[in-house]
Amino acid sequence: LAYVFYLSSHTAPVMTSYRTFATAVDSKKEEFRKYLERTGVLEKLTRALVSLYEEQERPEDAVAYVKARLDPDQPESSSESLKQELEQAHKQIAELQLENNELKSQQAIKGEVEEAVVAEPEL
Repeated sequence: LAYVFYLSSHTAPVMTSYRTFATAVDSKKEEFRKYLERTGVLEKLTRALVSLYEEQERPEDAVAYVKARLDPDQPESSSESLKQELEQAHKQIAELQLENNELKSQQAIKGEVEEAVVAEPEL
């Protein structure tokens, strides 16, 4: 009797039939498919896979190939993009240091000229 009470009070979902369960799963699948279609994922995946299929020579790394086709604007790896960013930052630092040195020398020359003008007695 205690076992029957436990089963009747248990809150696990009860499937009335296989058909009800299958319908719920099918509707979730359809909802997800519509989501992928609406967001453009299905179209991009299809293009990438068709491109892979049409390749004369199959690439060694099919996943990398598909990734590159899914987002061709992005560098192949995040480490490569970070290296590019770092290189650009180093170039910018060098340019700014050069500009800073030029401005310092201009300021020094301007200061020397002002000192010379102040030091000259008026006639």
